Amino acid sequence: MTLPFNPFRIDWNDCTFGQWEALLARCKRPTLLQTWQYGVAMAKVEGWKADFGIIHFEGKPVGLVLVQTRKWLPFLTACRIHRGPLWIYDEIPGEMLKLVLGMLRQRYQLRRGQPLMFHPELPDDPATRQRMSATGFRRWSEGYASVWLDLASGPDALHAGLHGKWRNQLRQAERHNLVLETETSAGKRFDWLMEHYLEDKVARSYPGPSPAFLRAMHSASADKSPLVVLRALQGGEPVAGVLLVRHGRAATYQVGWTSERGRAVRAHHFLLWQSVLWLVKHGYTGFDLGGINEKTPGIARFKTRMGGKPFRLVGGYV
Repeated sequence: MTLPFNPFRIDWNDCTFGQWEALLARCKRPTLLQTWQYGVAMAKVEGWKADFGIIHFEGKPVGLVLVQTRKWLPFLTACRIHRGPLWIYDEIPGEMLKLVLGMLRQRYQLRRGQPLMFHPELPDDPATRQRMSATGFRRWSEGYASVWLDLASGPDALHAGLHGKWRNQLRQAERHNLVLETETSAGKRFDWLMEHYLEDKVARSYPGPSPAFLRAMHSASADKSPLVVLRALQGGEPVAGVLLVRHGRAATYQVGWTSERGRAVRAHHFLLWQSVLWLVKHGYTGFDLGGINEKTPGIARFKTRMGGKPFRLVGGYV
């Protein structure tokens, strides 16, 4: 039987950090979990080896996909893709997308000892679910949801786009004479934030990434785009901090902590707005506000009121 012609190919582990970064920078909606730094940190801290795939169409690179693998038994290697593939162009036509999904389905199969957990960077809509089903994938979990803030319009338009209540709370924060500190090295402010983050994570049983993983990712990013700490002080005392992770032309709000005093003066509103200003100043065009869910409606409300666009991905597939 002759297989239909496929103009796509995926070249595996045949690129450098610089080449991967250059392609990621061309993607309109780059994601944290498809970065070289994320793959390196997962390998170092949790033992998941990273395979880097460059997707070509008729010989030209059009996308990328990072696959994590971990051997469980001599004949069984668990594989997973989180928030990929990513595309250089705005949109890949549905039938062409199915060809790439089919290539991934053929490469990763349980009968080959390589079962795949796949969380594609695709919207949750009927057409996407149909394409996933048509290429042999079975849905088993809900998708990631967050808020995407388009930074291209600039500070004035972004400020005007804030929900009225959020904007008023920002004004309250600005009247409290908060002082901003910014750090892009793994220095004392990063250590300070990790200490408070760990305490909060343990107290609330929060399932976020470990400080060891964030430190490894910080180290892997140091030469290109290190993680960014923004800290608010009042009267010389640190009252809140946030951690941003940069990826391509975008960034993700990864960690936040606020003291009781910080909550009283709306320090988190101040820091998130200062994060927007910092990212715009440094040429970033997108900001993922770090996930929302139904279990924490207050956090979801806080993020959606920043004026971004909520989105939900299609879900987890096997």
